[in-house]
Amino acid sequence: MATEAAELSYAECLRRLHAAREAAAALPGVTWQATGAELAEGMEALGDLAAVGEGAEVALTVEAVERGEPANASPPLTARDWVAAHHRRYAVVGASRVAVVAQACRDPRHAILRDAVVSGRVSIGTARVALNEMRLLKPHLRPEAVDSVWAGLMTLGERHDARTVRQLREHLLATHGLEGDFDDSEDRARRGQSLSAGREVAPGLFEYLLRISREGRAALEAAIGPLSAPAPVDGEPDLRPHDQRRAEALLAVIGRAQAAGDRTWSSTKAQVFVTISLQDLQRRAGSGTLLGGLTTGELATPETVRRWACDATIIPTVLGSRGEVVDLGRAERWFTPAQIKRLWLRDRHCTYPGCDAPASWCDAHHLIHWADGGATDLDNAALLCQRHHTTVHSQRFHGWVATDDQGRSGVVWDRTRGAYDDALARLDSGLGRAAGDDAARHRR
Repeated sequence: MATEAAELSYAECLRRLHAAREAAAALPGVTWQATGAELAEGMEALGDLAAVGEGAEVALTVEAVERGEPANASPPLTARDWVAAHHRRYAVVGASRVAVVAQACRDPRHAILRDAVVSGRVSIGTARVALNEMRLLKPHLRPEAVDSVWAGLMTLGERHDARTVRQLREHLLATHGLEGDFDDSEDRARRGQSLSAGREVAPGLFEYLLRISREGRAALEAAIGPLSAPAPVDGEPDLRPHDQRRAEALLAVIGRAQAAGDRTWSSTKAQVFVTISLQDLQRRAGSGTLLGGLTTGELATPETVRRWACDATIIPTVLGSRGEVVDLGRAERWFTPAQIKRLWLRDRHCTYPGCDAPASWCDAHHLIHWADGGATDLDNAALLCQRHHTTVHSQRFHGWVATDDQGRSGVVWDRTRGAYDDALARLDSGLGRAAGDDAARHRR
């Protein structure tokens, strides 16, 4: 198909574009004729057409600008105005997006960007976000890493949306940035921290504006995260909105601090759970990854992690285990704090498919229930938020720990009602859990 497209004349391309428009305009009136599979095929075809169409828009704009068409118009036009004048969708808004991306594609240094956009692999919106991210990142990147970062942004843009591209900034800075730049960014952010004086927004209700650094956010979320989890009473669901629970959790933390006064706190302070390789910690390189709460997946600078590592409660997490017993067999029913920390590392959040409730809101669940002979071991454990913990028990779903091709362990769920009872029957018959795994995967 690519060879055929390359051989088409411009006139033939225009003829086919008009035909495609007529077909798309007629499509809503004939959808009743399609099977389910054909409806999906039609959606995929329109998606492909929209993607390559955006690429063609940029290619046409690049060609027009390089020929001087906008400047030679009467009156002269900017690239943005030229796009708006000839494109129905951009007549009111959006023309500047095409113009900005087209201008960037003309730069020989942006060959990777131009290829990705013109081919339709990366949308105009994502390309614009990538351009802005590169503008912010480039002064802080090692020169030899610039092309690799461009390639990474484009690859990500092919598979994800602009929001995901925007979130990659800190990871790229930590991996490819100039020495010390990631730490410097935290220092600059720390100097910008502020808390406004509250203003009354309703009778008796006040609003504060808080700005804090990555480090401050990690500490705040570690303190209020567990306290802001839904808390049902006598089986009744917690109907408080998420933001209300967080506000009340913050006030509870403040209340505890006030009650302690000048005395030493009676409980351990909130722990920040972070992973980092020993090599990166020693070299002050790379970054640490936060786990457990709403900040899961965010990065911490190596110097910040080194400072946190002075706290004895975090050393086992960063530097490795001190030999805590993590497999208890049938001797104990409840999972220990050491086991729960290991589960945070492995599962990161609720393991129920599609749920990302933070680890600090989750319970440790026996995959084979303790009452049914299950061991209090990590291979028989999974993190589940309260809602899905209830679902798994009530629907009798079955889960097990599996290892992927990269050696990473995770929990797999068979969400067939009664699957847990089938697994128990296999265990009782001596076949073991693995004997039914293939069948279970087909039922999910």
